[in-house]
Amino acid sequence: MMKRSRSCQVAVLASAVLICGFLLTVATNGSQALKNGSVERGMEGAPVTVVLWGPGVGESGDGLIFSAEVSPLTSTLPLTFTWLATRHDPVMQVRHQVTTTVTLTWTLSGAQSLTVTAVNSLGFVTATQGVLIDPVSHAYLPSILRDYPPGPVIHYFRANVDIADPGDNILLEWESSRATGAILYHLLPTGQFGNFWTVEPSASMLYEIPETWRNFEHFLLRVNDDEGLWDQAYLNIPLTCPDTWFFEPAPGECPAAPPLFGPGAEQSFEHGLMLWVGAQDTIAVLFDDGGIPKWRMVVDQWDEGEPVDDPSIIPPPGLYQPARGFGLVWREELGVRERLGWATILEQSYETAVQRTSRWKYNDIYIRALDGGVWRLLPEGSGWEHIPPP
Repeated sequence: MMKRSRSCQVAVLASAVLICGFLLTVATNGSQALKNGSVERGMEGAPVTVVLWGPGVGESGDGLIFSAEVSPLTSTLPLTFTWLATRHDPVMQVRHQVTTTVTLTWTLSGAQSLTVTAVNSLGFVTATQGVLIDPVSHAYLPSILRDYPPGPVIHYFRANVDIADPGDNILLEWESSRATGAILYHLLPTGQFGNFWTVEPSASMLYEIPETWRNFEHFLLRVNDDEGLWDQAYLNIPLTCPDTWFFEPAPGECPAAPPLFGPGAEQSFEHGLMLWVGAQDTIAVLFDDGGIPKWRMVVDQWDEGEPVDDPSIIPPPGLYQPARGFGLVWREELGVRERLGWATILEQSYETAVQRTSRWKYNDIYIRALDGGVWRLLPEGSGWEHIPPP
């Protein structure tokens, strides 16, 4: 006689699927069924595995605790965990760590299913576990086992291409059995639901990829029956990168758009520097005084014909009051003058370029420097660095 499993661990790997099976454990006290999840591997910083722990059996009305852990520990944060359980509304958690827990309660007996998906700006991983509520003693014949677990099953969910270009039209197609309804979701890179379509349980649909979309297209197909049981499948389609970076060595990810070239200026201060990006009409203020934020981006409000500087402000010997747009920001933006101090050189003009990464959030900005190197501005004003010319 086989022993009942109280809990099970599901690991989904980039190169293979490691699961408890399709494991069906039958005993006098109950059973447990697990089915495999899937992983779509992105680039460095993308999650590679998600491990799901939790009880395989439980009693109706009891709170059951499930845990998920993403690897590697260096996965880009934050991570958005989405829990989808039969007879529950989706639970979404944003975590600035690689672990999370959720407590779920089922009030009806029978086989249930739980899926956790972990998403960051570079990719996602998912794992699914079965839970049997109020188990009873049963003896199953092999003919009955062939239809276990009950409920709908997705046999495939695929696209007509393995990789696509932004702007392409692609064909999504799927087949399921024992389902009476289906919804196709377009997922945002954060894992949140975007557009959705009510579709047939077995069908196909044309989808046009926006030309501005980058990195991946994510879809979720969810089918259900009249008893409230469901199955789901993820589809991840890598996208080609249509643009190149303006500098070498290039970052290991796709830029959001072609570089913007145009006039620029740079000026050093006692505690930082300013950069003017004429193509965007913006001024980047970089601080190295130890304060927060480490940098700010402001709109250049200065126009030709306006005062170049403030003659009432007299700098110490060997230092300078910034002029034109830099001067306007220095004098009028709260805290800029106090944090930067005086300019140590005069403003210098040059041809610059600007480009950013294509993550959904928390992007790096790259600006060509006066010396031919690159200024890298880290996400959300968190830091900056100078990349010297090659």
